Amino acid sequence: MTSPENTTTSLDRLREVAVEAARAANAHNTQPWELRPGTDRIEVGWRAEDALGPSDPAHRDLRLSLGTYVESLLIAAAEQGIAVDFELDLDTETRRVGRLRPAVWPYDTGFRTSDIAGRRVWRGAWKPQQVDTKAIGAAQETARAAGFRVAAISAVAARPLLVRAYHWFFGDPGIAEELMAWTRLSPRHPKYHSDGLNDVMLVLNRVERFLMGLLFSPAVYRALRPLGLPRLLTPLSSSATAGDGVVLVILGKGEDTAQEVAAGRLVTRLWLDLFRQGIYVHPQSHVIDCPRTVGDLAALCGAEDSERPLVFFRVGIPAVDPSLRPRHPRRDLPQQ
Repeated sequence: MTSPENTTTSLDRLREVAVEAARAANAHNTQPWELRPGTDRIEVGWRAEDALGPSDPAHRDLRLSLGTYVESLLIAAAEQGIAVDFELDLDTETRRVGRLRPAVWPYDTGFRTSDIAGRRVWRGAWKPQQVDTKAIGAAQETARAAGFRVAAISAVAARPLLVRAYHWFFGDPGIAEELMAWTRLSPRHPKYHSDGLNDVMLVLNRVERFLMGLLFSPAVYRALRPLGLPRLLTPLSSSATAGDGVVLVILGKGEDTAQEVAAGRLVTRLWLDLFRQGIYVHPQSHVIDCPRTVGDLAALCGAEDSERPLVFFRVGIPAVDPSLRPRHPRRDLPQQ
């Protein structure tokens, strides 16, 4: 174990390794986080311009994303022997999620930056191969230790909820506009290599890429939405739960939004552990955001004692090799 460092050294070095944490899972790849250095701590906050609006109406995905970033940052720091702790202190007015302070020892974790860099989300077709029940049981135990519960439900049971949620998602003009604002369908897009959802990450072929750009263009979307465009688009996206498979749902207790940051940290540990076993995930948060499906999802998960769904994701084995896709881009840290 590496010996503790002095305050200045540990905080300065933390910014050097923070770029590795920028591959943390986050909604629409907006990478909303920012580090605000101080004399004896580094504050973790977010940029208002990179927080989703209609796509994340309660900002739950934002808080989850900040949690995944914090966990990834602690993992990256631990690998370099940098001893820091994270203190959760959520404040929406100052857009602060908490602060990092020097600690006695580095964060205790079994993961490395190579795990963060290697992790992939899969949005394509799945093999019929079932996920080992031991892997699901291990995820449930990890969640219990963190104060959460993971419910495992069949993809078949989840699919009707997903279809209804996609009708809501694609039928909302604000969501459609925001989705296109963060989608980069061509390498010619000026932000293709910096943030957002590119065509390769979305597993779009040439025809699908063309259709997405066409159907979500403002004029076409406005004309076709009343004619049933959302129902046309839904089968293309909800195919992620086609066939047999398992969906995992993380549930928390109570309405305290700060727990969503902790849930984001848990998501990182779960996804990295699953990925080590060759198991991929596909998060689909709109099932929770949609007012027409969140209650039914809670019931399907057997929610009780004020439990509420926080994270929804399919787990499985991709039908093709995901390593052919590039890793998601990341912003460089601003110069201080």
